[in-house]
Amino acid sequence: MSENLKPESSCQICEGRVFTTCLGCEIALCEKCSRFELIGSGCGCVWPAYYCPTCVQDPLINPNAPLRDS
Repeated sequence: MSENLKPESSCQICEGRVFTTCLGCEIALCEKCSRFELIGSGCGCVWPAYYCPTCVQDPLINPNAPLRDS
């Protein structure tokens, strides 16, 4: 989580309990509002990533966005 996130913060979409922050815009997200992606590289490494509903669709932020169904 971002160091700017306070423990008493709530989800910036639905006001739920914070689970993580968006990798793209760094807003606080609950489990329901976060979108999970696996980001891979050419070396075979894979990293988990969480995005907000907006950033998960943005190909400039999420490299998997062009592969998603709308």
